[in-house]
Amino acid sequence: MPRRTDFLIIGSGIAGLRAAADLALAGDVLVLTKADPNESNTGYAQGGIAAAVGDDDTPALHAADTMRAGDGLCDEAAVACLVQEGPVYVRELLEWGARFDRGADGRPALGREAAHSVRRVLHAGDATGREIGRVLWERVRALPSVETIDHALVTEVVVEDGRARGLRYFDADGASREVHAGATLLATGGAGQVFRETTNPAVATGDGIALAFHAGARMEPAARRCDAHQFSTLIVKAQEFQMHKPIKHVGLTANGLEK
Repeated sequence: MPRRTDFLIIGSGIAGLRAAADLALAGDVLVLTKADPNESNTGYAQGGIAAAVGDDDTPALHAADTMRAGDGLCDEAAVACLVQEGPVYVRELLEWGARFDRGADGRPALGREAAHSVRRVLHAGDATGREIGRVLWERVRALPSVETIDHALVTEVVVEDGRARGLRYFDADGASREVHAGATLLATGGAGQVFRETTNPAVATGDGIALAFHAGARMEPAARRCDAHQFSTLIVKAQEFQMHKPIKHVGLTANGLEK
């Protein structure tokens, strides 16, 4: 008989862990992760997190900067959600113990990058994603209603009567398993490994996209969004070296470092 749980989450990055933290208040949560629980794109996210938390900033200004940078490609509803809710969740991370860089006054140090018109980017050194992941893992591990199974290779979404009812997967010993849930969340990250050179970890193979497609989900052609994909400025032996893009926004010019 298939195992049953209230909520089933595939993926242990920021999205999956933050969802688990909230869903644990409503029932039992099972998190499946393909490799080690800490191995996801989250841990490789070096850049900062932008939110209108500065004294000279507002969600409206953040939205205006984002829409201008998007040059007509932004989804206004998504932008509104980002700028309005971003400060709420950044402050939540601070309350949960996120160790973002601090200024001399003890407040979070805010950086200015790219199209941002004011300083609004928080960093935790050059490992912001890893720090956020640490905070969320500590939060989730303390919740008795959350269980994690690592090295679980999900192969199929169980669909009954047009609805996702659970998943089939192979466990660490190669045994086939099936779990059913009241709700199933795919939070599997990206598909960087489809490219010859990538700074994404080996687990970023687009599993969730394939699972959703075979389950009958409506998919948007990737070509429509390729212009919005983020590519590193320079990748040389991708697994060994990456030029961190914010460098150019804090003083690097074509002729060298600004004084």
